[in-house]
Amino acid sequence: MTEAGANLALVVGAWTAMSRSGSTDALASILDDDVVWQGLRPELVCRNRTDVLDLISRHRGTVSQVTQIEAAEFGDRVAVSVRGPSFADDGLLPKGAPRSLVFTFRDGRVVRMDSLASRDAAFELAAR
Repeated sequence: MTEAGANLALVVGAWTAMSRSGSTDALASILDDDVVWQGLRPELVCRNRTDVLDLISRHRGTVSQVTQIEAAEFGDRVAVSVRGPSFADDGLLPKGAPRSLVFTFRDGRVVRMDSLASRDAAFELAAR
């Protein structure tokens, strides 16, 4: 069993590293090869680590401009909601809206990521 807080520390550490250096190396180190990232719409899905890292690399400028982060661990899930001045209207979420994710862990690796439309939806999913 994973020590309480360990998954939270991995996610926050990876996010902090991306914000500071722009490198996705720390995130890559915690992603399972077969991680699935489900976006806000059913057709928006990444099916492996390479796809996830490619998508994040394309949006690298927004990752580094996070000015607020809220995160909580719920067993094998970590909910994260972030805000930043560079989050524009992307056709899915309006300008300034937080970007919220749930990371699901198995054996210390992220096996699933879910994007949610709101902070509350992310924290509700993670708490299930």
